[in-house]
Amino acid sequence: MAADPSTVVEERIKADIEDHIRRIQKAIRQPTLSVDGVGLRETAELTVEFLQELECDEAELIETEGAPGVWGYLDADAEKTLVTYEMLDTRLVTDEHMWDHPPFGAERVDMEPYGEVIVGRMGDKAAFVTYLNSLMAAREALDELPVNVIFLMETEEINGSPYYYEMLDLYEDRIADADACLTPAPAQNACGDVSISLGYKSAIYFDLRVSGDRWGRGPQGASIHSMSNSVVDSPAWRLVEALSCLTDDGGTEVLVDGFYDQYEPPTEDERKEIRDLIERLGGGADLWKSLPGLSSGRIERLTNNLQEDVEEAFVRYTYGPESFNIQGINCGFLGPNTGTHPFQLPHEGYATLDVRLPRGYDPDTTLRQIRNHLDAYGYEDVELDVRATHSSCQTDRDADIVKIVDDVLSYYGAGVTYWPYSSGGVPWAAFNSRYDMPVLHRVGVGHQGTADPDEFLVIDGNETVAGLADCEISYFNMLQEFAKIK
Repeated sequence: MAADPSTVVEERIKADIEDHIRRIQKAIRQPTLSVDGVGLRETAELTVEFLQELECDEAELIETEGAPGVWGYLDADAEKTLVTYEMLDTRLVTDEHMWDHPPFGAERVDMEPYGEVIVGRMGDKAAFVTYLNSLMAAREALDELPVNVIFLMETEEINGSPYYYEMLDLYEDRIADADACLTPAPAQNACGDVSISLGYKSAIYFDLRVSGDRWGRGPQGASIHSMSNSVVDSPAWRLVEALSCLTDDGGTEVLVDGFYDQYEPPTEDERKEIRDLIERLGGGADLWKSLPGLSSGRIERLTNNLQEDVEEAFVRYTYGPESFNIQGINCGFLGPNTGTHPFQLPHEGYATLDVRLPRGYDPDTTLRQIRNHLDAYGYEDVELDVRATHSSCQTDRDADIVKIVDDVLSYYGAGVTYWPYSSGGVPWAAFNSRYDMPVLHRVGVGHQGTADPDEFLVIDGNETVAGLADCEISYFNMLQEFAKIK
């Protein structure tokens, strides 16, 4: 009797685990800091090497107008094809002195309660290599994979993925034949549970730019001394005034003409889904603190005291359109060690914004509304520089890939919580909105600690979270079970 493929792959993974760890360390030791433009080409080239090591039929570096991406295709002569999105860049290390271990050292250390871990600035890079490890072990153990695999990876997700769609366009026909988009990752939280988003909001990332040249007032071509403000207009104040005409009440009410015309309130079924989610999470007055993104800062209250109504807080987070965020303002003196000077009257400046929009919204329509609103209020000179737009999407809870992943996670004892929508706007949503395929992102057992400092990936695991070997085995089990579906 032939051995079970999962057992054979498990044995190979455990036998090769030290090589797998070294591959993860190699990826972490190559910095990939998209905000500063550090190591992006080197990371793309390293990723191509990894795909060649996997013996992909195609492994190519993709040149774009920005940073390079990576295309890969592994032809297993299988009936089904999975496409994998990956972001290879990581956030900056702005507080290296706070780390107990070098952020690009990828050191192996003991960390309670997980046993041995790898420490380093890894983002999703380490998760991607754990997936590669699984695929390599399967090919070595079985000679072939149960599914064909497409990879389309970028090094600028943290910059808003400005060129990802350019890469999608290059491989449009190839990707359209895939059955699902699956991006495995060690996704258990510290309690051993996994949260899965079935949908994503659309998003717009843009800069509002002002200058004395375009305005025809204030300093032009260069900044001047601030004492001249008594007789010279300020482009910096022009930027503040333009921003103030877009929202009210601390940014929670959008004033852009027509902004709410596209809004579709949640249906009663969707509200019931939110109530079921709240019950699944255990309820309680402080449950609002579990909303994704809130744990990284100290939050005492929500907009309009929504912390007093947990259901409305969850509904607004999931379905609400009021997200018109100023990420930062860059103008004039920015503080010590920034190369800028005090007592300046700046000749130019810009604000970086991100607007998250619920299902039903067309980002291009919203951009036109913002442009028209600025023009109507006399800000024709304020430039609207679009960085990227992302469409919304939602995956059917009954999709085959969802059922398969749910079964595999349950096998490893992981509780699964489904969110109908994430409040984020993401490039991988395009696999659903463009190609009508189900999308699951960051699913699997295993644990990665992402908070600064000392980001880490668990090797050993414990009774709550799976170790690296089980993490990689879980990926293969997903592929094997998906391949069986007729």
